[in-house]
Amino acid sequence: MLTHDALKRDVARRIQRIQAMMKEKELGALIVVGQAQPGGIGAIRYITHAHIWGGAAYAILGADDPHPWLQVWSSYQSIWSRNETTTLPERVESPDNIVSRTTELAKGYAGTNRRIGMVNMNKLMSIGEYQKFTKALEGYELVEVSGAYDAIRQIKTPFELEAIQENGAILDAAMDVFRDEAAVGRRYWDVCAAVEGYIKSFGGFWGRTKLSLDLSPYTVPTHKDLRMGEDDIINFEIVYESPWGYWLEMTSVFSFKPLPADVQAMLDGYLLAVEESAAVAKAGNTFRMISEANDRTLRELGFPVDGKHTPDCHSTGLDGSDGPSTMSSPDFVLQPNMILSYHPGTILANQRGFLISDNFLVTPEGAVRLSPHSASRYYMRLDS
Repeated sequence: MLTHDALKRDVARRIQRIQAMMKEKELGALIVVGQAQPGGIGAIRYITHAHIWGGAAYAILGADDPHPWLQVWSSYQSIWSRNETTTLPERVESPDNIVSRTTELAKGYAGTNRRIGMVNMNKLMSIGEYQKFTKALEGYELVEVSGAYDAIRQIKTPFELEAIQENGAILDAAMDVFRDEAAVGRRYWDVCAAVEGYIKSFGGFWGRTKLSLDLSPYTVPTHKDLRMGEDDIINFEIVYESPWGYWLEMTSVFSFKPLPADVQAMLDGYLLAVEESAAVAKAGNTFRMISEANDRTLRELGFPVDGKHTPDCHSTGLDGSDGPSTMSSPDFVLQPNMILSYHPGTILANQRGFLISDNFLVTPEGAVRLSPHSASRYYMRLDS
């Protein structure tokens, strides 16, 4: 059940798993580095549910204390965070010297252990910040544990799975908003704004809509005054976080006229590639097998495969990517209850292709779609 009380109980269980990792690595304290941007807040949100909208932030967790501290850059951010956090509200602070207060808390937890774990130190921390931290923590051993932390949050809890499925339903319904708002002569910007307004009405905070009009898989925002044409073939993409912070990418193809036979064949080919690669996206298999299945399916249909334009899939959650991808870690072994942002990255000759996106759950039998966005929803005719 998706309630704040259920979330607090779920976060408490997540913290227990993180603390078990800390004890295994003999860490007295853990500092989680965050940055107010998509892709920079998920690790902090995982144990605090804080949504950071500006500047740097740090969560500090002791090996035995169930309540993390959160340090943010402004008093406004602290009030916002206290309003939604799962930790004790009095543990959300906006100190004058955020590095000094963060390191003070970490040293207090570490005690004589003098081993402090760091999450996202190498990913999000600037050189200047790093120098301040190392000076303040002189005599302590800083241990980068981003990989171990991410490995825990890549395995989704039942609460997380339900939250992701909820967003799948929201974004699938948003495709109907695009269809209903679209009309020859309308500005794309206005239609996309209506879609985003619908998504935001459920509580989604951050995201974007973008599209491709040239039969390439590269979706981007249009310029402000571009208007819909009757011959347009629209590969439309939504990338948005859920009301609970979980990210999902979803696409559909729209047109006012029937798709030409070659374009329909290409779309059908990409949909078949999803089906074939999802069958091998099972626990125990590797990312490489997914990537190869996508290429092989399109090649066997006679399409001229010409490399990749994006990863075929990557782990996703409170960040758009919370770990490995088919490009960065092709030999990564899939685990049950991982969520994959799934979008075959195969590109054809002359930069042609469709972006086909959704979220899939890894199971021992293969990947399972986490939305009602079935194959029949990937193409919709528009009223001309």
